This record gives sequence, C-alpha cells and structure tokens, in this order.
Amino acid sequence: MSAPPPRISATVSTSALENFTSKLVDIPIERGGEAISELSMDTYWKAKALAANGRQIVADAVVRPRSAPEVARVLAAASEVGVPVTPRGGGSGSQGGAVPDRGGIVLDTSALDEIIELDELSQTVRVQAGVGGLDLENWLNERGYTFPHFPASVHLARVGGYLAAKGSGVLSTKYGKIEDLVASMEVALPTGELIRTPSVPRHSVGPDLNQLFIGSEGTLGVITEATLLVRTLPERRDLRLFTFPDITSAVEAMRKIIQRGWRPSIIRVHDPSATDSNLGRVLGVDVSGVVAVVGFDGPSSLVDLEVREVTSHILAGGGAEGDSSIAEAWWESRYKIYYPPFRPELPWIWGTADIVASYDRILPAYDALRSFFTSAYPDVDMSFAGHFSHWYSWGAMVYGRFTAKSPPEDIDDAVTLYDDIWHRSSEIVLSHGALLNDHHGVGLKLTNHVAAQWGPAWKVIEEIKRALDPAQISNPGKLGL
Repeated sequence: MSAPPPRISATVSTSALENFTSKLVDIPIERGGEAISELSMDTYWKAKALAANGRQIVADAVVRPRSAPEVARVLAAASEVGVPVTPRGGGSGSQGGAVPDRGGIVLDTSALDEIIELDELSQTVRVQAGVGGLDLENWLNERGYTFPHFPASVHLARVGGYLAAKGSGVLSTKYGKIEDLVASMEVALPTGELIRTPSVPRHSVGPDLNQLFIGSEGTLGVITEATLLVRTLPERRDLRLFTFPDITSAVEAMRKIIQRGWRPSIIRVHDPSATDSNLGRVLGVDVSGVVAVVGFDGPSSLVDLEVREVTSHILAGGGAEGDSSIAEAWWESRYKIYYPPFRPELPWIWGTADIVASYDRILPAYDALRSFFTSAYPDVDMSFAGHFSHWYSWGAMVYGRFTAKSPPEDIDDAVTLYDDIWHRSSEIVLSHGALLNDHHGVGLKLTNHVAAQWGPAWKVIEEIKRALDPAQISNPGKLGL
C-alpha cells in the first residue's frame, strides 16, 4: 500500500497523536494508507485542485467509532491531548467542511449506520448519523413512507451531513429544509458528554437546541443520531412546465402563489443559461428562455386543485404552459447534472453561490451576481447559470453556478483566482443585503465573510463555541470559528 501524500498545515505533534491513540485501543484507528487520502477530502474545489497537484491536505489518522459512546470517547480523548477532530459523513459537501486542514484525525461516521426504529403512529424514524440518504429513502419506500428531503447529494450524503450543513432538497418549498424535518437529536459534545434534545421539536421548555447544532458543521459537537419526520408516499405526483418572458415576471408570479397559501412541492425557475445547461443539455430537448418546473404531490384531489389554481395564477402573471413531458423528464433525471459527463471537472474552476434574501432584495442581488460573473473575468471563459429553487413566504434563494473553462495553468494562480472570485462575489452579496448561503454551509470556502454576515451577533456564536469546545478541537477553522 502506497504512502499517503504529504499533509499540509501540520499542527499535531507525534507525541500528542500517540497519546490520543493510546486512549482508544479498542476503537478502529487507521494511520497511513489510501483510505486516509480519500477520507481527507470532500468536493471543495480548492482541496480537489491541490490534491491533483500533489499537495493534498491529509489527516494524521482516521477513527471509526461504532457507537455514540465511542464517538464521545474519541472527542474526550482529543480534548484532553489537543488533537483536532474533523467529523465526516459521505464527503459530498462542497465547502471544505470535511477537509482536515489543521491535521489531526478524521472522525468517520460510516459505522453509525443503523436505522433504529420507525414510529408509524407519529410518522418518525430514528436513525444513526452514518445512515446514507438513499439507503434511508429506499428503506422507507419499502414500508410506504418517504423522507421528503431530496438533495442532489442523496446518493452520497449521510444523515449527519444533512444536519451538520443545514441542507435542503428539491421538495423544500412544501416540506421545508432539513431543520424543519427533525424531531430530536443525540449529540456528542467536544468534551465527551452525550446529550439528547427534547423528544418533540415544538415546545416552550427553553431554547431549541436542535437548531443550535443543525448547521454548526461539527464545530459544536458531533451529531450521532436523529429522529426525523417522515411522510406517507404521495398518492400522486404531477410535474408541469411553464415559460415566462423574463426572470422578474417569473419570480413575481411565484411570490404571489406562495403568499396566497399555495404550496407546490417544487418550484424551479431557470434563467436562460440554466435552462440551456440544466434542461436542454442534460435532457437533450429543445427548450430555451426563462423556464419554470413546478411540481405537486399528495392526494389526487388536492393535486388537481393545486394544478388548476397555480396554473391560473401563473397565466395571470404572464406565464404560459409548456411541454410537461420535459418537467417529468427533469424529475426522473434531476441528479444527472451533478454527475459525469455533465458536472464540471478539473482543471476548470467552478462553484455555487446559493444566496438567499427577502423578495425586495433577491432580484437585485441576482442581477448583481450575474453581472459580476459574466464580466469580471473576461480571460477565463467564465459562464454563469442561475435558478431559483427554494421558496419561502418572505423570500427565495438563487442557486448560481459559475464555471471558468480557461483558468490559469499554474495551480497557485488558479487558487488565487478562486479565492478572489469568492471574496468579491461575497462582498457583492453582502452589499445587497442578501445572505451568503441557503443550504450548502460555510466550511472553509466562506469563512472569511461569516462575521460580517452576522455583525455584532457573531460574538454570541463565538462564546457558545468557547463554552462547548474549550480545547478548540471540534472541526476548528470551519464556519468562521
């Protein structure tokens, strides 16, 4: 077995690592080998690009606890000797949240893979954090249920990653994001204690600790188990396609639909570039302009009503009905764009600016981002495609994918360009009163702008971090902490 690549940013002494491993002799620990290289990576562009140039950031060791008490023991030992711990789920994150840039250990949650209990009366399922998203969905479907959280990463991601990064799926407009689909959780704190949050998500017995740990990206502890809210499989699903003369009329029509109380399960408004790349190229169909895919699910009679009323509102707002077979084909092929041959590959530079804002700010922020990406870097063949895919009564988000097809050949120049893209685009987002991220998290990518996003309130998060993780070992450097 070949030796791993050299580790960047080494901070852990040999004696500290030996002391750590000596405390955990009965827990699987791997030092050296190909697995460490693989598990020291997520899909963060900078980490992938550096690895391709022989400069991968590699952990000192990988630890694979098999139970929540073992996770707690790992964290307690790491706190005692000062070894950084980077929790890892399926490695599907795009922000560098699972990259061990401070060295130390990767805590691999893959062995926490038990689906513990399905409560059909309350419609909840209790699962360990290492359960795969697709495995869970298939298991539920066999029993007549679904977990209505369908991210593009469902084939790779695990439940703990869903929660840690505060992710979202294509059905979020109706069913909510991951934070809306959790009843309770078990969490291993950095100091080694195990805690459980109250058994139901709605109560007035103090603050909601679920929402403290969801989205904390492993910086405040490691989620080991969750009780999730499931639904019965819908009786019917109906997908429709609509066209609009421009983005403004499309967003305005969808705003009115949502604020009148209608809740399609899917609303995806594509700008012309996204229509070409997300629909035309992937599906091999002739479609162009501003196109919306709108989905409905539930009892057949309710679907009929929603289709009729939502269609009426769209037509009144300047939209027109399109070929619904394209919408149905999109549903069947909705993950294709994130996998070969449709996803971008090195040496290209790419990324997703998934900003979120209130309705009075979302279109100006989108226009500013689109203008920036299409004009700021004329020498690198930069393209930008945006779609609005998560809708709320108060606002919406833009999933803005940029791709530079002719980046600098020198890796240091390419990384400098990449960092400049994120620095400048983040400043544009903040200047328009939008938030930097809707559902991918912060990781390493956006860490330099988090404090500015929060303002004076950021000190509260920092104090919570110091209180829960006094040794600063739990995914240090991520989330701006």
